[in-house]
Amino acid sequence: MKIVIHPLTYIILLSILLCGYFNYFLIISIILIVHDLGHLFFMKLFHIYINKIEILPFGSMIHTDIKYNIESNKLFLISSGGVLFQLILNIIFYLLIKYSLLSNYSYQIFLTYNKLIIIFNLLPIIPLDGSKIFISLIERFLSYKRSLIIVNIISIILIIILIFNQELSLNLILVSFFLFYKSYYEIFNHAFIFHKFLLERYLNNYKYPKIKKIKKIKDIYKNKFNFINNEREDKYLAKIFDIKKYF
Repeated sequence: MKIVIHPLTYIILLSILLCGYFNYFLIISIILIVHDLGHLFFMKLFHIYINKIEILPFGSMIHTDIKYNIESNKLFLISSGGVLFQLILNIIFYLLIKYSLLSNYSYQIFLTYNKLIIIFNLLPIIPLDGSKIFISLIERFLSYKRSLIIVNIISIILIIILIFNQELSLNLILVSFFLFYKSYYEIFNHAFIFHKFLLERYLNNYKYPKIKKIKKIKDIYKNKFNFINNEREDKYLAKIFDIKKYF
């Protein structure tokens, strides 16, 4: 497992250090590490291979072999793991201040930034945890492609609101630019993501407890076995992806 630090993280954390806020640097680093451990815990629990961890100013991006067709319940738990561990960390810091093992000044810093990082990561903006949590909820009731589109639209709208409702600072500009780039990149690759989602279903023998009847392939549901125009999805997808007929 490879760990890399995004250049944006260096810039923001360096600015904190240069301003003499060592306590801030240390506490924020602890929060981010614990946040990552929350994701890693559930990934290991579900036997997901981890390729690389990219440390960002507001959390991290964990590059894995996770499938687009991962069960919504598992996706929800993995995506919520960081915030869950931050809530546990909140209890630990409370005990530290209760037994006078931590200064009130450091405790207030922790409370402020732990809350900010939780709220920020829960925003349904790509690639934040909130976007994955949100899609893990709506894809239970909507088609996969429609769920992607909704998350894409909400992501862009929230980034615009984030920019125009705050006092502009270097940190905000950098983070907003990064989020916008990630959202745009996913929208630009929307067709690729959807086709990879379909290919996964074709190559893997997934078992689904429920059946859904749809008229077009673009309306396919993630957590259900689909009948497209009264044809089984495995047979329908075979017509799209089976290359044996060309040899």
